[in-house]
Amino acid sequence: MKKILIVLDSCRFDTYLLANTKLFDEHIGKPIKSYTACNHTLPSFVCFMAYNRMPHPVDLPNNPKYNKEFNYIKEVKVPRYFLSDNIHLHPLNMPVKGIIDQFKKFKVFEPYYESCSKIINAANKLPLDKNYYLILWFGETHQPFNFNGTKTKNWKSIKSRIERYNLGKDTISKREMDCIHQRQIDALEYLVKVIWHNFLKKHKDADIIITSDHGESFGENHRFGHGCDVHPAQFTVPFVCNR
Repeated sequence: MKKILIVLDSCRFDTYLLANTKLFDEHIGKPIKSYTACNHTLPSFVCFMAYNRMPHPVDLPNNPKYNKEFNYIKEVKVPRYFLSDNIHLHPLNMPVKGIIDQFKKFKVFEPYYESCSKIINAANKLPLDKNYYLILWFGETHQPFNFNGTKTKNWKSIKSRIERYNLGKDTISKREMDCIHQRQIDALEYLVKVIWHNFLKKHKDADIIITSDHGESFGENHRFGHGCDVHPAQFTVPFVCNR
């Protein structure tokens, strides 16, 4: 059986609920509120791939079948492919180097966090009639939330104020924060359409999981980003599967 894991980087659960995800809802399944083990990409990647720690549905018992077939990569007996645009998952990063030898192909594309078309084009070159385990890790939902050739307005200015904001200074207004969160919602809606129409539509018979590596704070506890707080906003993610 073909197995496909799609990771929407930084996509928090309420972003998924607020976005128009009808294509995924109808063809794959409804999102389940889940928690990740970590609130940053690199440790989440290690948890996913090496330590059997897929995001855990809050209201459902742990599913050992998912953990065995999707999560613990050494258990998977078919060719393994990993395609992403997240710079933290670059093969030269030491925690990644110990895992990538499990994959037949491991590729991180540039520009970072906005290369979904390159990821999908590479995925479409894999044979349709073969079984494999494919991980697609998309970055458009990760800051700076660039997608489809568009950039987040005033991002350079906002980025320069994040550190002070996370120290309790009012350097980012609520209006700016709401606009940034909306950019993540818009990026997700873009990804849903592109991923479904250009790739998943041809793989409806595969075992599919859609989730995120961590969430994102948009003002909760006076924080913006991830890896900077233990608020649930940074750990609560969607979990969608077609079983």
